[in-house]
Parts: sequence; C-alpha cells; structure tokens
Amino acid sequence: MQIIYGDNMNKNVDKNMIGSKAYNLCFLKENQINVPEFYIIDTNIFKEYMKEISFNIEELLKSVDYDNSNSIEKCSGKIFKLIDSIENISLKNRVCHEVEQILGTKDFFSVRSSGVNEDLEYASFAGQFKTYLNVKYEDIFEYVKKCYKSLYLPNALKYYYQNGIEFGKLQMAVIVQKMIDSDISGVTFTENPKGLLNEMVTIVGIGVGENVVSDKVATTTYYYNKTDKISYYETQENSPVLSNKEFESLIGIFSRLEKLYSYGIDIEWAMKKNEIYILQVRPITTIPKNEEFIILDNSNIVESYPGITLPLTCSFIKEAYGGVFEGVVRRVTQNSNLVNQYKSIYKDMIDFVNGRVYYKISNWYTIIHFLPMSSKIIPIWQEMLGVSNKEYTIRKEFTKLKFSHKLKIYRNAYKLLKNNNKAMEALNQRFLKILELYHTSFKEGMDNRSLVKLYMLIEKGILTDWDLTLINDMYAFIYTGLLKKKIEKIDKDHADKIVNQYISCISNIESMLPVKELISISSYVLSNHRREELLNLKTIEDIQKYLDKEDFLSSRLRKYIELYGDRTLEELKLESKSFRQNPKLLIDKILEYTEDKEKFEKLKNTISREYDTSFDEMILKNTNFINKKQIKKYSKNAVIGIKNREISRLNRSRIYGIVREIFLSIGKNLYHEKLIKEVDDIFYLTKDEIFGFIIDQKHIHFEEIIKARKNSYKIYEKIPSYSRLIFVKNVFNKTHKNINSLEIELDDNKIVGIPCSNGIVTGEVFVVNNPKEVENVKNKILVTKMTDPGWVFLLTVAKGIIAEKGSLLSHTAIISRELGIPSIVGVKNITSILRTGDMIKMDGSSGEIIILERK
Repeated sequence: MQIIYGDNMNKNVDKNMIGSKAYNLCFLKENQINVPEFYIIDTNIFKEYMKEISFNIEELLKSVDYDNSNSIEKCSGKIFKLIDSIENISLKNRVCHEVEQILGTKDFFSVRSSGVNEDLEYASFAGQFKTYLNVKYEDIFEYVKKCYKSLYLPNALKYYYQNGIEFGKLQMAVIVQKMIDSDISGVTFTENPKGLLNEMVTIVGIGVGENVVSDKVATTTYYYNKTDKISYYETQENSPVLSNKEFESLIGIFSRLEKLYSYGIDIEWAMKKNEIYILQVRPITTIPKNEEFIILDNSNIVESYPGITLPLTCSFIKEAYGGVFEGVVRRVTQNSNLVNQYKSIYKDMIDFVNGRVYYKISNWYTIIHFLPMSSKIIPIWQEMLGVSNKEYTIRKEFTKLKFSHKLKIYRNAYKLLKNNNKAMEALNQRFLKILELYHTSFKEGMDNRSLVKLYMLIEKGILTDWDLTLINDMYAFIYTGLLKKKIEKIDKDHADKIVNQYISCISNIESMLPVKELISISSYVLSNHRREELLNLKTIEDIQKYLDKEDFLSSRLRKYIELYGDRTLEELKLESKSFRQNPKLLIDKILEYTEDKEKFEKLKNTISREYDTSFDEMILKNTNFINKKQIKKYSKNAVIGIKNREISRLNRSRIYGIVREIFLSIGKNLYHEKLIKEVDDIFYLTKDEIFGFIIDQKHIHFEEIIKARKNSYKIYEKIPSYSRLIFVKNVFNKTHKNINSLEIELDDNKIVGIPCSNGIVTGEVFVVNNPKEVENVKNKILVTKMTDPGWVFLLTVAKGIIAEKGSLLSHTAIISRELGIPSIVGVKNITSILRTGDMIKMDGSSGEIIILERK
C-alpha cells in the first residue's frame, strides 16, 4: 500500500495511483502549505477490493442509454449492490491498522473521494464524488466503501459519458484526513468563475466547509480585485464578516497558492483559532482556456469619466469613439477593405462595467500596431496616457499586413504628421462654422424630430474630420517622448522636471482662457464692489433676470457663458450640469474666487506667470550644437501639439454642450408628454432608444427602463472603481443585494439574487418542492429552495434554475455552469414569490429576475 504523509512523502508519486485531489494535497504539503494530517488509500486497494466482483462492470456501463435517466439509475443501483456484497475483512484490517499508525484513533476524520479522473483542467467533477465528515475511526472502512460507490453515482456516470472519459479507466483513491472542527470555513476561486480573471472570490460561512457548499449556513461573499488590491463583500442574513487581519491572512495564502499553479484554482479551506488550513485545491473548469482576454483599463479615460457615467453618455461616447477611429483608419490606410476589416475593432474601443467607462485596451493596441514604428510608439503612448500595466495583447487576426499596405500606411502617416499643424488650424475653423450653424439653428421649443435632424447635421459635420485630433495627439505624444529621451541623455535624474518645464506656461493655451477670463471678471467684481449684489442672487430666476440686464457685468457674464459655458467639472458627462444649464454655478465660482482677497491675488499671479527663458540657457549651455537644435525642435513641436490638443479639448466640451442641450430639449418634450417622470431621466436612456422612439416610432416603455437602470446604478455606486478588469469571453456587470452590509433599497417588483451562470432566458416557471415527483420540466425555468448533484438530470432539459439558497460555489451554481444554463441563487422566499405557470425573464449574468406575466 502507498503511504504518503508528512516528511515521509514520496515526491515521485504517481497521480494515477492516488487521484488529482490527493496529488494536490501532496503538492501543497511539499510546498509548506498548512494542510491537516492525511493518509491516502491508493487505487491498488480499490483494484484489490473490486476484483472480487466477478461481473464485468465496464461492459455494464457501456450498455447504458445515457439519454434515459432510469437506465442510468438502474445501472448505478446494480453496481452499488455489488460493492456492498463484498466482505474483505483482511483488507479492512490492513487499512484501519495503517490509519491508526499514521493518524491515531482518537480524532474524528474526514473521508474524501479522490477519483483518478477528478479535478482535471477540462473536467472538475466538482460536487460529483462524496466527502464524509466527522467519521469515527471504527467506521472509516465503511465510508471508504461509500467513496468507492460514489464513483458510480448516476450524475457521475452521465458526466463520464458527456466528457468522453473511458469507463475502463475509472478508479478511486480515498483520503483519510484529521477532521478540522473549524470556526469558519469557505471556498475561494482565484479567478471569478463567471469569467473575471483578475478578481478573486471568497465565500465564507460558520462551521465546516460542507455546510457552506451545501447551503446549510448563511454565507458572506468577498470580491477581491488582484490588480488594485481592493475588495468588498456581500452578506446574507446573520452571515459572518471577517476582520481585516483575517481577510488579509487569507488573501496572502491564496495569492501564494495561485503562484504555485499555472491556472485558476478553487480552494477549500478552514480556520480554527486563527490558524488557516487548506483542505483541497482543484482547477476551475468553467473558464474557457483558449479564449482571448478582454482587457479593460481606465488609464487616462478615468480623468474624463470619473465615477459613475449614465447610459446616454455611454451610448454617445461609444459611437463617437467608433466614428473617430474609423476616420483614423480610413485616413491612414486609404483602403476600404482594411477599413471594413478593422470595423469590429474601432467600433469597440471603449466599454462599460458597473456604470464606469474603460478603454478596451487590446483594441487600442491593435489599432496602434499598424502604425509606423509601433514598437516605439506604444511605450510613448503608454507613458503619455499613464498606463501603469505595460503588458498588452494584439488581436491575432489583425497582426499581419501586406508589405504594400504597410508602405502606404507609413507614407500616409508621415504626411499626416508633417501637415498636422495646418490640418488642426483648418479643423478649428471648420468647427467654429459648425458651432455658428448650431446656434443659428437651435431654438427653444423645437419638436423632437427637428432636434434629431439638427443632431445628425451637427454629427456629420463634426465627425468628418474629428479624427485629426487623434493624429495630433500622436504628434504631441511623439515629440514629448522624443524630448524626454533627449533630456534624459543630458540629465537623467531631473528629466521629468525639465520636460515639464518645457511644456508648461504655454502662451495663450486654449484650456486656460476660461480660467483667465473668469479671474478677470472676478477682479472686476472686487475692484468695483459688485460682490454683494451677486451674493443677493438666491434663485435661478434671480440670476436669469440679472443676466438679462443691460449692464457691463451682466453682459460679460452672458459672453462668458456663450464662450465657455460648457466647461465644467466632468464636462464630458452629458448628465453633468454646466454653467450654461445652471448659471448659479458660475455665480458661486466667482463668489468663491472673491471670498479671500489675499488668496485671489496669489491665484492671479499664478495664472499670469510667463515662461522663464533663462531656463533654456541653463539646460542647453552644457550640450553640443546638434542636441540644442534637436531639443528646440522637439520642444517646439511638442508645444504646438499640446496647444492644438487643448484647442480641440475646449471645442470638444462645446460639442458635448451641443449634445447635452439637444437631449435635454428632447427630455423636456418627453416630460411634457408624460413619457418620463423627470427631464433628467433622459440620461438613463441610450441614444438608440431615444432616436428609435422618435424616428422609427418604436413602442418603448421608458419609465420601466429608467426605473430598472436607476436600481442598477444604486448598486454600481457602491462597488469600488477598478483600474483594470480582465474578462474572458464576455464582459458583465455586477448585481448585489447589499455591499459591505449596506442594504440597497430596490423597487419591490424587481427580484435580485446572486448571478452564478451567464445567460438570459424567458420562460415558464416550474416551482419544484420535491424533485422526485417532477415529471416534465423541459424548457421550464426551475425554481426551488436548494439543489443537490442529482439535479443534473432535471437541469439538462431546463431553461434555467433559480434557488433560495446558495452561493457562487453551491451545487446549483457548479452544475449550471457545467451545463451552460443560466442560474441565480440566494433569492430569498422565491418559492413563495413565484408560482408554477408564471412567465419570467431571468438574467444569469446580473442576477435579475423580472415577472412578465402571472398565471
């Protein structure tokens, strides 16, 4: 018999002798991971025991109809009787003697199955084989027999058949382990099994792990972002909450375990008196292995879209980015075939998760990849945008270009960069004409169809050449990068500081004009003692009357709003209030500036400071003529690029001002038509939904959509903001009932649970109280209190499953993920809320359940 224990461990152990589960325990022990003392009964004992059965089990298994549950159960029952019929006293005594020698007889034990085909990367068998807890020494061999029998459970037989596992190779080893009577226990996935690779998920419950997996105790689920090292948790009623020290200790061990394996793992663990034990480790099999990663990164874009961004803005900017990048690809390649080839890329440059905006970073790299000297440009681009994680991938299907295409692209890119300044000047002039067109065309009280036509007219005029701003960004990035590299050769220690000096204090930079003008107005207010009258403006109506006056200050304020009224905090969010929509913000800003005269003078001096020309002489005096010439050229072009960039940014705020005004006007019309409850509700709709209603007259229930999205955004606001998310296959949003024990109040008609297996289905409810009495559940959505592994037969024909109990690792979750059907668990009182025959829509990606029709 193979004995593997502690310091006497055989490092050359054969996995086929002890099964993957036992092999992993040995591996953990070898790497000084704290596991409870254990002893392994290898497959030789299984073979010796099973050889007393004269019946050919392999042939019996081959004869089963695996589409017929009765046939499977009949076969399973027959094998159980054969195993029970064996009495091998000699073998039993040998096993018990060796357990006594290794582990003693006083403790309680856990007896775990360790199938040879279990815990493989492609087939986990999670929840299929048996584990028995609190087993007395004298009962150990009876439970070993039960583990042998679990090799032939009906759901296991079906699993072998579905995964192409040969019946002749079925073998079972057994682990006997000292029982840990844990205070708390849990299971941790080093990768969120829904497909979020840089999120670790930990489910915690009171007592032993079997209670957690079987949904017998309330659990708390922790979500830990491995990139940002921040977490949050969701509780169930009376579930335990870890102390910071406990959680940090667990994360430290899980991170160490993750490094030992080359794939995602789920870890069963226990904690007793603050000591952490690892009970078992297995691979996560529900995450596709060959799918390309979807990497979302908020570097740079988080500055424009911090925090939560509402659906209207999201839909608008996704379309805007797509249009701009299509223009870049068209302009640089001048090849319609390549433009079409890259369509899926440039239409998907940004994405949205939990109400936050991200670059779909791999798509950006793919676009940059076909530019000349992309290997040199990418590091510069990363630095300019502040991308902290420098690793990147390029979509495989876009990595090869013909030499003739490359040559043409290089030539076009060179011409575009060479003519950048003239092109940007022309773009600015065209934009000013479009702006004038808008101001002459827009009128208060316009109907929705006229507003849509105006939008499309402005959109066409702007998007025709707005891609030139991206060319200019690249121009600015390249020359700033070249300047930095050159300065680093002269003074590496102070390069950043020196470069910053070169590209600061740019004369009349456009982005500073709104501030300078506001300071000028504030200075006038102070010097002419007008502050008191501004203080007396208490309401919007007061301010509007004041602005309408024929007065020098009033006219300056009107002019300011006309020129810079769209420049405000978070100005690229359409839902943000600007000076144009709310002039009180402008008055408040002037009052803020003028409150402290001394501070205001310092502010004036800071804004009016000029470039220190002596700085050039200090830097350049100790370098040669060529370096001086290059530094002047690089700094000059970098400044030109930056100035153009700031002009386009101010114009961009005006574009958003136009779009904001148009959609607010549509919102007012929808409000007056009683289609939405508040004007600002327009921001919870998407552009396509709004235009579809106006142009195509689609019947859309705006209030229902708005209500649902407001509920979702209540949740999103509580979820931490992450800098990077790495998905596989699909991007998804989160849904929770509470975050960090803070209850989120949702509308009564919206039911939310824990999403466990992705997919959206609509269907008829079938409430299952006793699964043995169920006859026909085909294409039904099953609703139950909880499930066990035997439910696999019901779930194979069901549309979806909803359970009152459960967590991300419950049987419901595990089986549904394996079968690829949507599942939601942890839905309190769902068997009382829903009735058989109700029609519902369930979203296994978000955990949302919507009642469509009552029986």
